[in-house]
Amino acid sequence: MQTTHKNHRSPSTFGWALLLLAVGTAVFLRFYNLGNWPPGLYRDEAFNGLDALRVLDGEPALFFIANNGREPLYITLTALSVALFGRTVLAVRLAAAVVGSLTTWLVYKLGRSWFGWRVGLLAAWLWAITLWPVHLSRLGLRTILLPAALALAFWLGTEAYRRNQPRWWLVAGLAYGLGFYTYLAIRFTPLLLLVLGAYLFWRGQRARLRQGVVWFLLGTAVALLPLALFYLQNPDLLLGRTDQVSILNPTINHGDFWGTLWQHVWQSLGLFFWRGDTILRHNPAGRPLFDWLMAGPFVLGFIWCLRHWRKPAAAAVLLWTGTMLGVTILAEDAPHFLRAVGILPAALFLPALGLAWLWRWSWLPEVARDGLVVGLVGGSLLLTAKDYVNYSRQPDTALLFEAAATELAGQLNEEAVGTAVYLDRWFWDEPSQKGWPSIPFLADLENVIFYRPENGLPPAAPGQPQSLYVWPFGDLEFVPQLLADVDMVVVENGRLARGDLEPEPYPLYVRYASGAAPNAGPTINFDNAFLLQGWTVTPLDDQTVQVDLIWQKTGDALPNQIAFLHVLGDEGLVTQADAPPGGDYWFPHWWRANQAVHERRLLILPEPFDPTRHTIRVGLYDPITLDRLPVIEDNGAVLSDGWQLVP
Repeated sequence: MQTTHKNHRSPSTFGWALLLLAVGTAVFLRFYNLGNWPPGLYRDEAFNGLDALRVLDGEPALFFIANNGREPLYITLTALSVALFGRTVLAVRLAAAVVGSLTTWLVYKLGRSWFGWRVGLLAAWLWAITLWPVHLSRLGLRTILLPAALALAFWLGTEAYRRNQPRWWLVAGLAYGLGFYTYLAIRFTPLLLLVLGAYLFWRGQRARLRQGVVWFLLGTAVALLPLALFYLQNPDLLLGRTDQVSILNPTINHGDFWGTLWQHVWQSLGLFFWRGDTILRHNPAGRPLFDWLMAGPFVLGFIWCLRHWRKPAAAAVLLWTGTMLGVTILAEDAPHFLRAVGILPAALFLPALGLAWLWRWSWLPEVARDGLVVGLVGGSLLLTAKDYVNYSRQPDTALLFEAAATELAGQLNEEAVGTAVYLDRWFWDEPSQKGWPSIPFLADLENVIFYRPENGLPPAAPGQPQSLYVWPFGDLEFVPQLLADVDMVVVENGRLARGDLEPEPYPLYVRYASGAAPNAGPTINFDNAFLLQGWTVTPLDDQTVQVDLIWQKTGDALPNQIAFLHVLGDEGLVTQADAPPGGDYWFPHWWRANQAVHERRLLILPEPFDPTRHTIRVGLYDPITLDRLPVIEDNGAVLSDGWQLVP
């Protein structure tokens, strides 16, 4: 495979069509259902949105200090997106999807410049379909900017090296300097440039580089000057985050630096084939960079680069990949797919070189060669699509992307005009930036009443609808007092949430709202103790059924009761959802005379729900004796020990 400039001819019309198809595929994989996959809006994304709002309010910055500090370029792009599309999940992620799509073209340009159009085309396809860059392009994080910045800088640098003209070196330096406004891992690239420069000097390119380096450094200095001055004035921000995660930190290496270093080297090498990042927000847990279809081409490309290490392009791929792996090797949680992003796009050139070799393999007929390459690339595309759909639908993905906070913000926005909306300040305490930043970004909090239970709540106006969002694990005794005069209380458990270090999920919030008295209809009397005044059964999907129940307590003599909700099939009990009437967050001593409570439960079935085959029953029982309350008629006659809702 020749890599000289004269062999970098343009592709045919068919080749251009394939490149256009690669860009189109990249756009589809990055934009499809972007606002919902992955579900939620993680706090790092939300902080970018909040800082974008500050930019729109006239507060731009060279460095944003919140949330461990962030470079400004992605936030500036997000500000433009938010200005166009509002405070939405889509707006925060749009810049990543656009940059990730455009990087397909930059990868092609760099690959063509180094290895010819065939490798450039294949590398562009791999960027378009490989799950890691696809996922990074769907997150509202600045990480995705680094591969684009590196591809642009190296392509311009290659052109400058070949043309050996000052203006090209200057432009390459400007592009490289702008890369420092993208993502923290760019700070490792001076080492990469030193290594590549030493290689080229050793290969006898001193004269060509000597003049060019001066112009390159000048361009870099011009672009970097504002940020450098900022760091000089704020030196603690330069290495603050680095010190927190470095394996030099005894908290990270646990007193065994060399053992930790070796372990991280081994784990980081494993990211290519057998074990990738296990942090679910970064990656389908443990999925390596390349699927099994790309393992063979990767090995072929790696061998080719080793055999042709005297060629600058082959050496650059190996040195680039190996050097930028150092970012994740020297930090906690190796391999970390955000910190390791600097190996892209160089790492993609390895399987692209292998595919190009297969494409030209003389031992196979041309049709077989073409079919083999198309099959490998197409199969990899299908694996990426399958894995990402499964990943986005995985319950733990929603938990770790804080979908519960996104849902809470959505409910706040849907509250009717004129409602007194109360929100526990715990969910967002702006002075300390604690809580869930997606709530203030996504929700309009202008008319929301912030409170803390210990400080009391201002009462609503007489007859004014009320909606109260509480942290369910604090003191809730103020709730029944606030809602004492309403005819019906609607109790809704919020979506489940779980922090990184928390073993079990829990409802992020509980919403208590005032509601009108239930409509007159069939009333089920449970031994003159509780009335079931209404119900609805709503299938949400094949295996999830939502059941709404409206209760009224009419007797005080009985001990606390549990309301069972059973799904019965041909073989007996299929699933159940048991809780006190009114739900887990409406406590027995809160019941008031003539006040109804509307609760909602979810039934998760292990099989598709079929109302012609499944029966749903509700009833009440004593949690100690397990004795059920009978359903009685007006004359006191006993009907049964439960009531059938479906069919």
